[in-house]
Amino acid sequence: MPHGFFTIEQWRKKRWLTVCHVRGFRKLTDAIRELERRNKTGFFRITQMQRMIWAEKIDGKLRLRKWHASNPESLFRTAAAFDHDKGKWRTPVRRQSK
Repeated sequence: MPHGFFTIEQWRKKRWLTVCHVRGFRKLTDAIRELERRNKTGFFRITQMQRMIWAEKIDGKLRLRKWHASNPESLFRTAAAFDHDKGKWRTPVRRQSK
């Protein structure tokens, strides 16, 4: 089973708005049950975030670091680290020089 989290979104005012997130290690049927539990009418979509990938070039070669995204918070923290470190993965040598 793929790991990740689900996002339930509703189409409103000509755009997708987030209704809720269903945490990682759950099934699509759990996300559908959550939508049923909320008992709201409308047009919805369920998306699944599985992987986050930090891509940078090292010595001219693309290097990909990949993780499962189990919740929106971990995705946000990693994106914040990417911005903070200007897209450069912090190796032990880079950590010491800061």
